[in-house]
Amino acid sequence: MKDFGIIKNLIGNDVTENALAYIDCYVRPQLEIFIPTAGECGYAAKPGHSHPSYMIVILFNQASDRQLHYCAEITSPTVPHSDKNGARYYCLLIEKSYFEKRYMMYSENVPYFDWQTFEICSDILKALNTFVFEYGKSMPDSDITLDAQAEIITHWVIRSIMGETFDMRAVSSDYSVARAQHYMEQHYSENITVSKLAALGYVSNSCFNRKFKKETGLTPIEYLIEIRLKRAKTMLKRKNLTITEIAMRCGFGSSAHFSSCFQNRVGISPTEYRDKYID
Repeated sequence: MKDFGIIKNLIGNDVTENALAYIDCYVRPQLEIFIPTAGECGYAAKPGHSHPSYMIVILFNQASDRQLHYCAEITSPTVPHSDKNGARYYCLLIEKSYFEKRYMMYSENVPYFDWQTFEICSDILKALNTFVFEYGKSMPDSDITLDAQAEIITHWVIRSIMGETFDMRAVSSDYSVARAQHYMEQHYSENITVSKLAALGYVSNSCFNRKFKKETGLTPIEYLIEIRLKRAKTMLKRKNLTITEIAMRCGFGSSAHFSSCFQNRVGISPTEYRDKYID
């Protein structure tokens, strides 16, 4: 198996090539991606096993929020666990010191996770599949581009753990759409109209609406509400603001409008969502 020595450093020295017979492996010393293909991972089947690295499992069959996000789970090095065989997933293993150095850019505390669940944007698959494709090509100096992609993936994971789910839909090839999306990300708390957004890209309202819906699958106002709800979720988890304060800060105008939008799109009320994250 290619790069098996690196694989052992992140999975564990007792792993065998036979245990990974049904797993596709794409590796760098700091990050590995494992994808079950023809069967289950023999090493994952061991009860109470652990890894010397941080393990992130991205589950495909537990998407939420209108399929914009996937459910992901993370465990710290040496934490015993039993994996969920039978599920469709990507598994990332990130080297301990590499992950912690980047995590400490966002937090003063060394991270510890015992199978913690978090949301991650479904577009993470674009980054993972780019890593897989680059690894498979074996181009000259591909280690440089793979290392760059590993850096992006690691920061994406850390930001998602902290409630900031990065969405690749914000990267549009159309200038008028991209500028409007950027403006909404920066000014979501303000009163934003379609006319204002269209003017930013120097196009008519009808042209802008048509382009935006084609690029994102959402109307501009639907997209704006998604941004506001994403920000609201982060505020709800922090528990230091009232529902009304969050509604105002996120541009909903009233707590009633906020609660209605939240219930319709998330399926539960803001209060119920907050209660899910009580320590």
